[in-house]
Amino acid sequence: MKKILTKISDTKYAIAAAVTVAAMSAESAMAAGTTIGGTADNVGKQIGQIGKMTIAGMFLLGIVAIGAGLSKLKQAAETQGQQVKYSEGMWRIGIGAALVAIPAFSGMLSESIGLGSVTMTDKGGQTF
Repeated sequence: MKKILTKISDTKYAIAAAVTVAAMSAESAMAAGTTIGGTADNVGKQIGQIGKMTIAGMFLLGIVAIGAGLSKLKQAAETQGQQVKYSEGMWRIGIGAALVAIPAFSGMLSESIGLGSVTMTDKGGQTF
């Protein structure tokens, strides 16, 4: 019971510490010359970077899935389909191909909506 009373009486110190930290953060933001609009722009840019990172991760995961599918097909060919089915490798290759295609599809979709420009080259590279 005494511990609970101590925690309750110490709550005011925790609140004071939180208010002090918040005030210091706001003060440093004001000193840097940022406004709420500037902060909103920064958050928007960071969210865009997270999206690009997610798309790059899907591309890499697709390459890994294609490699795993090819490995399963090789394993099925070596065992003549007795232990490993050919369909296991084909499913992995299909999923990997879909994941690799997501960056190109998302780039075309964003250009169609008018969110940005997409440049695709004849060598398969794209920039968003």
